[in-house]
Amino acid sequence: MARRYKYSKSAGAVQDAMVQRGAEPPIQQAAEMSPPLQVMSRQALNVFDEDLVSEPADDKAGLGEPAPRRGRRAQVHDRTRTNFAQPAPAPPQIGALQPPTGRDPQAHSGVSTMFFHTVAEGQRVLVTDRSGKIEVVEGPRRFWSWGKTVRAMVHYVAHPGEFLIVRFRDGRQEHLAGPDHCWFDPRVHMEIEKEEAVQISAKEAVVVYSEGDSGAESVSRRLVYGPATFVPGPGEWLHTFRWHGPSPEVGGFQKVPGAMVFQKLWLMPDQMYHDVVDVRTADDAVLTIRLMLFYELTDIEQMLSATHDPIGDFVNAATSDVIDFVGRLTLDRFKAQTEALNRLETYRQLVDRAAQSGYRIDKIVYRGYGAPPALQRLHDEATQSRVRLQLERATEQQAQELEDFKLDRRLERASKEREQQGAQAAHELALAQQRRDADRAAARLDAEQAEALTATQQARHRRHLAELAALGVDLTALLTRGAADQTIEVRGGSTPHLHLDRSPR
Repeated sequence: MARRYKYSKSAGAVQDAMVQRGAEPPIQQAAEMSPPLQVMSRQALNVFDEDLVSEPADDKAGLGEPAPRRGRRAQVHDRTRTNFAQPAPAPPQIGALQPPTGRDPQAHSGVSTMFFHTVAEGQRVLVTDRSGKIEVVEGPRRFWSWGKTVRAMVHYVAHPGEFLIVRFRDGRQEHLAGPDHCWFDPRVHMEIEKEEAVQISAKEAVVVYSEGDSGAESVSRRLVYGPATFVPGPGEWLHTFRWHGPSPEVGGFQKVPGAMVFQKLWLMPDQMYHDVVDVRTADDAVLTIRLMLFYELTDIEQMLSATHDPIGDFVNAATSDVIDFVGRLTLDRFKAQTEALNRLETYRQLVDRAAQSGYRIDKIVYRGYGAPPALQRLHDEATQSRVRLQLERATEQQAQELEDFKLDRRLERASKEREQQGAQAAHELALAQQRRDADRAAARLDAEQAEALTATQQARHRRHLAELAALGVDLTALLTRGAADQTIEVRGGSTPHLHLDRSPR
């Protein structure tokens, strides 16, 4: 019954259980009692009987094997020789590490003389008189020890994060959560052990079973969520999960039963790798489909009621869905439709089984496929040929694209040159037109200026003639004189007779 209260860090949380362990399950390893603890338990069980018939080999340490009972004179002689011939052993150094069993290494019986025994402060001893009556003496105290047997009491200590399991001779059991301590009294105690409390982090939980007074029929179950430090009470034990886990022989991508042994449930989103091996296509090609599953635990009670190994259920359901999908396709069609393995609609059985088990499948990622060596070699050769042809095609395409690019650049350059020449010609025409317009404007201005000047001169000339006429000057004679090439003047009172010679000169 005692072993069910054991808790082991190696079987702690589900994320820790991913690490490969030995052949023996961690919870069984934790349940085994270490050799020092076995010796201490045997000594504790025999302390009460040994006090009546024997005496330890070393009273001060209280750890020796029992010696046969001898006469009182020999006992007193040995005790006196021990106390006076040898110095008393120094108590253990303050701050010494506490043993894993929780036993206080500083506990000792004190110092004995011929008639008296001294118990140091903070120590306790069991004193047995000749009638067999046992008395607990707590230091500091000095008492008469003649004819009495003195034995040191074992002191057990539990620090924070630990607890003591105290089992009594009447069948009772008590758990003392640290910081606490207890002195082992063989009259009432049967066994004392130290265990570690369960450290539950955030987003973690443990399943605790409690046994009632009426036996196995009244066993109840409850959940303890973190962050918390859980100390099980008497009659309580933790549920130990044994689920499918990664197999080291295939790199952890295939799951085997019982590979994960743990006691803490992880409530955060999680993921796992899974390879579905030996999947046949419609044309008898054998493939290995590689997947990554993302899931999250949403309902612990539903999980406990619906399954004992949800990871195994996920593996089986995912394998069934993949076989159903791949078995209807040929290899070429499968390679053309691999994107369907990334959709949740392809995994109907997996999604339904996860919902029944209190889990939610968030996403499934298809990581590729593998094939047997012969088929893989053919695939590799075909892939190499296809890649080589694709590279040649890409090279030729790049060369043609380079020629097209050069031609496009030449045409673009010629078009730009034509545009530049047209722009230059238009600019020259515009400049010529501007020059002509400027010339015409200048000529018009000159003509207008000349006309204005002429008009001014004519007006002044007319005013001059008018002034001359006013003075009585013969304007005709004035204007015609000097205007002809030859002037002939005829004077006389009679009728003139004129003869002109027209012969050329």
